[in-house]
Amino acid sequence: MAQDFKLYENIFIETNLQSPDYDGVILILYPQEMNIRLPRHISSFIDKISLLDKHIHKIPTVWNCDYVSGGRLVLSPTGKITPYHDVTVVKDAARNGMLRALDAGMKKPLLIVENIVDFPDGQLVCILGGLEAFYVALQIRERDDTRNFIRIGLHAEEKQKEAFERIVRNAIALERSRIFARDIAGGDPERMAPAKIVEYVKNSFNGDSNISINVIDDEEFISENYPLLAAVSRASNRVDRHKARVVEIEYNSSNPTRVTETLLLVGKGVTYDTGGADIKITGKMAGMSRDKCGAAAVAGFLKACAILKPPHLKVIGVLCLTRNSIGEDSYVADELLLSRSGKLVRVTNTDAEGRFAMADSVFKLSEFAGKELNPHIYTIATLTGHARACYGNYTATMDNHSAKATNHSGRLQFSGNRIGEGFEVSTVRAEDLAVNIGKCKGDDLVQICPEAKFRNHQLAAGFLIKVGGLEDKNIKYTHLDIAGSAGMPPEEPTAVPILSLCHLHKVLL
Repeated sequence: MAQDFKLYENIFIETNLQSPDYDGVILILYPQEMNIRLPRHISSFIDKISLLDKHIHKIPTVWNCDYVSGGRLVLSPTGKITPYHDVTVVKDAARNGMLRALDAGMKKPLLIVENIVDFPDGQLVCILGGLEAFYVALQIRERDDTRNFIRIGLHAEEKQKEAFERIVRNAIALERSRIFARDIAGGDPERMAPAKIVEYVKNSFNGDSNISINVIDDEEFISENYPLLAAVSRASNRVDRHKARVVEIEYNSSNPTRVTETLLLVGKGVTYDTGGADIKITGKMAGMSRDKCGAAAVAGFLKACAILKPPHLKVIGVLCLTRNSIGEDSYVADELLLSRSGKLVRVTNTDAEGRFAMADSVFKLSEFAGKELNPHIYTIATLTGHARACYGNYTATMDNHSAKATNHSGRLQFSGNRIGEGFEVSTVRAEDLAVNIGKCKGDDLVQICPEAKFRNHQLAAGFLIKVGGLEDKNIKYTHLDIAGSAGMPPEEPTAVPILSLCHLHKVLL
C-alpha cells in the first residue's frame, strides 16, 4: 500500500562485506586524521585510487572493486571535519553516498556504518542519512508504488552486532515517523487539506492500543471553543474539506505507574496560507502548503511514541488544522476577537494566522497541564520569516520562565547536536510580552504589533505565552519556530524536530 511505504521490511544487518545479497557497497570516507580503521584490502584500494583521482575526497564516486559485494564501491566523503562541525557531516555523507549508489543503478546497496568516537550517536545518524535517500513523496507513491530498491544492508562488525541491532531498531522507528510527517508536510494543499489529514492520521494509527484520537470538526463547536482558529478558517468554511479541524492524539503508557513526564504539543497545521485579506504578493505564496509542518512534526512524534512505546511518557499532541483562504467572509484587520482565555485580541495582520490557529489549544492545554505529572507544553510552527532570517536553516527554540529555569532549550540544543538537527536558543524577554499588549482602549492584546520590526519571532512566543495563560503559571513551555528548518520546495520536508524530541525525552530504546 502506498501510504505504508514499508521500508523497514527490506532492511537487513550484514557482517560480510562480500555477501552475494548486495550489488554494491557505500563507504563514508572520513579525513585521514580521524584514523578510522578500515579492512586492510579496502584501505589499500583507497590509497591506490586516491593517486588516480583526488576527487574521492570531495564528491561521491563509484569504483570497480573486487573486495566488496557486487564489485562496486561508492566512496562518499565527509570533507574536512573541524571542531565547529557536528554529526550532520555524517548524515550528509551517508545520504549523498546512497543517492549516488541509486544513480549508479544499485537496487541492493550495503552501507558501512562505522562507530565514530567523535560522534556518540553517529551510527544512528548515519543510518538515518542513508534511509533519507529512499524517501519518495506520498503523491508520487500513490501514482506508482514501484520501489527504487530491493533490499538495504547495514554493515557492522560481528562483535558489535547486538548493540547495533538496537541502533537499527531505533533508526527504523524514527524513519517511519519521519516518513509519516513528511507525507503530511509535503502533501499539496488538496491532498493534505484538513479533512484529508484527519483521514491519513486515523489510518496510520489504526489498531494501536496505546493511541486514542479525538477529532473536533463541528463548525459551531469550534467557533465557540476555538474562536481565534475559527476566525482564520472563516473564508474556508464554504468548502467542507477545507474547514478547520482540531485533532487530539493521545499516547498512554502501557504501565501508567511508570509515567514521570507529560508532554503536551500543539502544532500549526495551516494547510495553505494565502495570507488571507493581507494577501501574500510577488510570488511569496508559493510553497505555503508547507505551513503545516508543525502539525506534521507533532503527528510524527506521536508516531515515534506509538512504535517505541516509552513507558515513562504520557503525550498529547494537538494538530490545529485550517486553511488561511481569501473570500467574502475572510477575517480582516481591526476585528476584535474574544479568545478562549478571555483575552480580547485585535486583528492587525491576517498573515499572522499561525499564532491564532494555535492560541486556543495552548490555553486549553495550560488548564489541563495543572492536573498532570511534570507537564511541559510545546508549540511547533513555521511561524515567522524572522526566525529564518536570524538563524537560517536552524530551529529557534524559546523557553518561558519555568522551562528556562531547567535550561530546557539548552538541553534540546544539545540533543539536536547529537542527532543532527540544529537549534539556536533565543530568549523571550519582558519586552517580547509587553509589545503584545493592546494599543486601543479596551483591547487586551494585538495579534502583532505593527511597529515591532526587530524581534518578530520572540514576540510571537510572547503572544502565545500571554494568550495561552502561561505568563504567571509555573508550567514549562517551549516554543519552536521551524520556519527555517522545516524545508521548502524543491527540497523534501525535514520532519524536524522529531529526532531531537525523541532524543531529549528518551523515547529511543
